[in-house]
Amino acid sequence: MTITTRITKLLLHVVLAAGFTIAPPLRAQASAPRVNNEKPEKATGQTKRIHPHALKLILQGKTAEAIAYLEASAAAKVNPDHTRLLLDIARGRPDAWKFDAGTWPWKRTLPDTSLKKGAPADRFTIAFGGGAGYVVENERMWDTIRAIDPRALLLLGDNVYIDDPETPAMQRFHYYRRQSQPEWGQLARRVPIYAIWDDHDFTTNDGWGGPEIDKPAWKREVWKIFRENWDNPSYGGGEAHPGCWFDFTIGKVHFIMLDGRYYRESPKGDDPSMLGPVQMEWLRKALRQPATFTVICSNVPMAPKVKPGSKDTWDGYDGERRRLYQFIADEKIPGVIVLSADRHRSDAYRIDTKIDGMYPLYEFSSSRLTNQHVHRIIKSSLFGYNEKQSFGRVDFDLQADDPTVKYTIINIDGEAVHTLEVKRSEIGFE
Repeated sequence: MTITTRITKLLLHVVLAAGFTIAPPLRAQASAPRVNNEKPEKATGQTKRIHPHALKLILQGKTAEAIAYLEASAAAKVNPDHTRLLLDIARGRPDAWKFDAGTWPWKRTLPDTSLKKGAPADRFTIAFGGGAGYVVENERMWDTIRAIDPRALLLLGDNVYIDDPETPAMQRFHYYRRQSQPEWGQLARRVPIYAIWDDHDFTTNDGWGGPEIDKPAWKREVWKIFRENWDNPSYGGGEAHPGCWFDFTIGKVHFIMLDGRYYRESPKGDDPSMLGPVQMEWLRKALRQPATFTVICSNVPMAPKVKPGSKDTWDGYDGERRRLYQFIADEKIPGVIVLSADRHRSDAYRIDTKIDGMYPLYEFSSSRLTNQHVHRIIKSSLFGYNEKQSFGRVDFDLQADDPTVKYTIINIDGEAVHTLEVKRSEIGFE
């Protein structure tokens, strides 16, 4: 035992003897939830938090305050059916919603990934995006996506804005509200929808769950409610290792959907992990599966400096990111592209991994499906768009002599804005 070790142990003994506690290392801590529905919001049309704020007041027993707030908001006539629903609860109406699926008064349309199972898989289109807070006037985005009739829709996080991981009733309200909208219903009855979560539908802004399976206690309950409302092929490692990662194939295209929140460690720690060891081992096995294109779907961008100054993207987990790139290079896995979300705009990036012999990674990012809030364009992007709500269209042509993947940004009005086509030969090893 070295002198330094002896001194350290002696100091630790003194500290414990004095009655002080030692904080767990940063990596072992989940972030404290910063709930974002406890401040009133004016009825301006963007209704992510008008009704959730009223519901939170009701759940806190502040019924008189909730009634006054709802009556004041009712004048704006923003989704008056929901206003009446909450007023019925606050006033104690016996047949009001009981915070469960059985008493929700409107028809809900849940995703169904069995749709289009027999559709062609050698040439097909998928849509993807994130950033879908409930904004009444922008719910027409689901009509815009339905108009291109994609083979699948991939939702990569912030699919609803809950920001309240410790309150199951709040989570269910947000899901049920979206599922009850006619535009969503028409899309979900026609197109398979797959989903992973990000911070606003798992915890709160820029939050992380920590490496423990059942700590904090709310994690498993959030996972349970997520499973009630999506129809993915699987959910992480099941009961033993909860999460929302999974994979699926369409023809010879392999989609790998990542969970970047449940086991994410603090970015302030030493070489933190975003995925955790169980998911990382699963990812390595998934990447080895032969495919013409392998599509890594991440809740946050992999490309560097797309959220300058923040460690919430893969910039905060650079060690794990570099090891992932190195694995792709060492195993000579061809045809990998990245889809991502989180930033309230649509972009394309060409990533230089700085690994000898490794091809450039192309990343297509889109996360302003319905949100009003917008983020600025990043100069390092190949192109970007933030003028209107938008989604990513991705066309795969596996019939071509040199198969192609084409990314197009489509805005809420159905207008194509930017396009980038990548050939399979451009993202392979010689």
